Amino acid sequence: MAEILIIGGGVAGISAACQARQAGREAVILEAGDRYGGLLDHFHKDGFRFDNAVHFAFSKNEPYSEVLARADLITHRPEPYNYEQGRWLKHPVQNNLYPLPAEEKVEAIKSFVERPARGEASDYRQWLYEQFGKVIADRFPVRYTGKYWTVPPERLSTDWIGNRLYRPSLEEVLFGAMTDRTPLTYYLPELFYPRRGGFRAILDPLVEGLDLRTGKEAVRIDPSKRFVECRDGTREYYEYLVSSAPLPEMAEMIDGTPAAVKEAAEGLWATSIALVSLGLNTPEAGEHLWFYIYDRDIMPARVHAPYRKSPDNAPEGCSSLQFETYFSRYKPLPVSLEDLEGHVIGAAEKMGLLCAPDIDVTDCRILPYANVVFERGMTGRRKIVRDYLAEKGILPVGRFGEWDYLWTDQSYLSGKKVETLPCML
Repeated sequence: MAEILIIGGGVAGISAACQARQAGREAVILEAGDRYGGLLDHFHKDGFRFDNAVHFAFSKNEPYSEVLARADLITHRPEPYNYEQGRWLKHPVQNNLYPLPAEEKVEAIKSFVERPARGEASDYRQWLYEQFGKVIADRFPVRYTGKYWTVPPERLSTDWIGNRLYRPSLEEVLFGAMTDRTPLTYYLPELFYPRRGGFRAILDPLVEGLDLRTGKEAVRIDPSKRFVECRDGTREYYEYLVSSAPLPEMAEMIDGTPAAVKEAAEGLWATSIALVSLGLNTPEAGEHLWFYIYDRDIMPARVHAPYRKSPDNAPEGCSSLQFETYFSRYKPLPVSLEDLEGHVIGAAEKMGLLCAPDIDVTDCRILPYANVVFERGMTGRRKIVRDYLAEKGILPVGRFGEWDYLWTDQSYLSGKKVETLPCML
């Protein structure tokens, strides 16, 4: 019997096990896959390394800063761009309108000046109008919402925004419309990435000495008898259970979950990602570390260049790009992965990122969980499920365990909540 049994070997589960070990307590991690890392993991294809979507390291809490201090990291200045109708605009676009035609800039600025007074917006669309005016909002973040969150912005609450979207002053909007010599206003001053080993390398020192069991997919939980049953038929007994598994799945796994809790769990949903990764035999693909796409006729919402994050991600003299297309129960992927690959390559050529004959490697795959969607009313449904887990003595951690918009450093901090579990006498 494990004193602390942890479902999931991602950053939150590993953090929980490390915290238990520091306290001199026994912890066992059950990981469904054949590798640890979860969303922070990577894959290889003919000498190219690709992460599971774009990842960079940064920290706003001391415990994760200590983790980063152990790693050999490359420092990047965050200078993302935006692609829209053949133009490249600096990010954030709302205070970098310089490439637009004069009449379009005048229209956008006039709308910004006449925007509604900032108040308690009832939904994300209204919030966007209050911050940027209707013209900028409809042309940029509203479009992007449909591509990234897969639903119209009026379906979203504003609970998740925080400092993720920059709110410029009129002076900043005017200045950014007149020149491209604008200051950096990204919400982070610098980003980090491991020099070798992909993003998961940050976790490598942490797993040494942990009891981490791969190929152990949890399928059933009996909280009264305190065991987790795995797909391979084995049972793992516990004193305390910690879970980074997706919250809706937990409601299904627990024996005897009430219908009301299951109904609340069914109302929780996340986006998925279709990843198209390309390895090229040329040294320069595109010009940017990462960028966003607003055109509706181009399916991917975001693109990044793994070889720019670290030269270790591609063979010498080669480059790489990874395209993220988001879909969900409300916006299914409209094409097959094979057709998506063709679409991406055509779009990449149109944007001037590459020439198709230079592509040596392609990979297409689905990541079932990308981002928790803060649909209006979601937090109430989430509370019902969380309260039920607490009643059953189960501690949820991590982005999908807590069902929250957590960055990597926040997920690591979430795992440390294991210290709140009392010791058995």
